[in-house]
Amino acid sequence: MADIQQFFKNYSLHNSTFKETSFDDENNVYLCTDTSQDVLNFDKLIEDKYPNPYLRPKSFDAIYQFGNVLYLVEFKNQKPSQIDNNAIVQKLNDGKKELDTFLTKLNIQKRDYSFKYCVVYKNCNKAIDRYKCGISKNIIEFGLEQYKNRVVDDIKTDSVSSFTKLLNKKLIIFTLNCEGKI
Repeated sequence: MADIQQFFKNYSLHNSTFKETSFDDENNVYLCTDTSQDVLNFDKLIEDKYPNPYLRPKSFDAIYQFGNVLYLVEFKNQKPSQIDNNAIVQKLNDGKKELDTFLTKLNIQKRDYSFKYCVVYKNCNKAIDRYKCGISKNIIEFGLEQYKNRVVDDIKTDSVSSFTKLLNKKLIIFTLNCEGKI
C-alpha cells in the first residue's frame, strides 16, 4: 500500500502555492498571498486529465496536506452572498470523486486520511459585510452541511484572512509539537 506522498510525487508537475491557486483570472487578482505552503493545483490536474472542457468534471482549486489531513480548498473571489451554492456543491462532489479515483489507482487507503473541504471567500471589508460574515462564523454555508461526514470529514467556509489564521495556528502548534515544547 502506498501513502499520500506517492500521490503528490506522481503529480508533482502540478505543485503550486495558495497564491497561485487562488488567482481569479476574470478579475486578474489573487485572493490569497501565501507562497510559503506547497499545494497541489487540483484544477490543473483535472484539466490535464480531461482536455475537453465539455467533458471535464468540476473540481476544487487546491489540495493542501497537513499531517494526515487533506484540505480540499476552493477559492471564491466573491462575498458569501454572491456565491452559487450549487456550483460549490458540485465542485465538492465531482472533485472528491476524482480524488478518490486517483488515490484508488495508487492503492492509497483513504481511511488513513481525513478530508476537509474549505470554501475560502473574499474578506468582508465593508461594515455591513463584516457583520454578516461575523454572524456566519463557524457555520457551514452554501448548502454543504449535508456533506459533512458523508463526502468529507469536515467542512469549513470562511474568509481568506480567517482561513490563513487557521493554517498558521496549526503550523505553529505542529512546529511546537515537533520540537517537543508542548
